[in-house]
Amino acid sequence: MMDVCGRNPNRTAPVNEDTPRQADVPLCSRTNGWTWPPHPFQLLAWLLYLYFAITGFGVFVPLLPTHWIPAGYICTGIVFAVHLCVHVMAVSVDPADYNVRMKSSRGPVPAFDRSKHAHVIENCHCYLCQVDVGPKSKHCSSCNKCVANFDHHCRWLNNCVGSRNYRLFLHSVVSALLGVCLVLVFASYVFIEFFLDPSKLRTDKHFLGKNETGVWFVFLPVAPLRSAAAVIPGLAAVTVSLALLSFVLLCHLLFFHIYLKIIRMTQRRIWGILRKKHHTFLQPQSRFEKVCMENPSIHPHTSGSGSLGQQSKQRYPALHSGVGN
Repeated sequence: MMDVCGRNPNRTAPVNEDTPRQADVPLCSRTNGWTWPPHPFQLLAWLLYLYFAITGFGVFVPLLPTHWIPAGYICTGIVFAVHLCVHVMAVSVDPADYNVRMKSSRGPVPAFDRSKHAHVIENCHCYLCQVDVGPKSKHCSSCNKCVANFDHHCRWLNNCVGSRNYRLFLHSVVSALLGVCLVLVFASYVFIEFFLDPSKLRTDKHFLGKNETGVWFVFLPVAPLRSAAAVIPGLAAVTVSLALLSFVLLCHLLFFHIYLKIIRMTQRRIWGILRKKHHTFLQPQSRFEKVCMENPSIHPHTSGSGSLGQQSKQRYPALHSGVGN
């Protein structure tokens, strides 16, 4: 369910003169989340949706107490239908900048010439998309186009999230969280009652006419399918595990974006700040520290006394003269 582009969307890959430059190969931009190829996370999201829908409507809701079944079908059906709609809309929307979408030709993106420009976007002009873009637009390296008010590239949607589909993205997360909660409650109830009092789960007419306790039916009442008793707790246990994992990930993603809205920042900007701090932390703070990294025999703690320190002072007097400042 939370991720960003693996590379800085405002830069291209570094160029090595000894190897063919990847930036010289024109690439087509992605239109939306349906553009081929699909991302593995996108396929996983659809598989989880189908699994929760099939097990929820076909196994767990029919095993609920009789007075719970209508509410189980209605509430779960509404939540799953809403999630399907907003998810498909979030995937289908083209989040590109207005001028990018209005271009008459949508052919391959031209190669970026780093010898002429330091960044893909300079002075609100993208030299890959060859159009003027908004001040908050960024060029996504995954979709290979400028996205209006770029927030992040979502691998679960296989699409960028910007101003045109940000609300749909949030609605998709919230509806998915509600659906997972309902399935988690139903599966937990079935799993617990199977060991405490299985008769509470066998209220359907298909169970009433039979005394075989080892025979259970799934996909009631439309297409009853006979199954072994071990199938019910096994499916419930797997479903609870997947639902708990999905619940944790969705909660983390939702609260993270709520926090971003409070501080009025985007996910891309947050990750950019963290990467910058990490890069700064790893950089040598002085010329002497840089020399120490290149020469392991020179250590700051031995630079004032001992043979290694004396050798260091003799070889690098200028560096030692400013160490204490």
